[in-house]
Amino acid sequence: MFSCTATADPGHVVVKLSGDLIVEHSREIHAELLARLSQDRDVTIDLGESARIDLSFVQILSALIKCPDRNVRIANLPTHVTDTAGVLGAADIIRELSARSGDDA
Repeated sequence: MFSCTATADPGHVVVKLSGDLIVEHSREIHAELLARLSQDRDVTIDLGESARIDLSFVQILSALIKCPDRNVRIANLPTHVTDTAGVLGAADIIRELSARSGDDA
């Protein structure tokens, strides 16, 4: 199960990803995030209702770090995300995205 909802304020959007953020949903997750990034400079990914992640989701997050003209960050980071990222050797990616503030470029 996976769902995605977005709420927008002027100049900033919050994308809430819920459920399983795994390879079976990776195309949909990727498409949704690309659509939001094409419209908005500041995007927060809310992971508070995510159930689990896998390598495909970590790869999507890794690609988001490479968007120099966009400010992408993570909010409501559950322990399972940091634990899985750590096992996959991607803890730095999660730390970087969760440490970004609304003022970062």
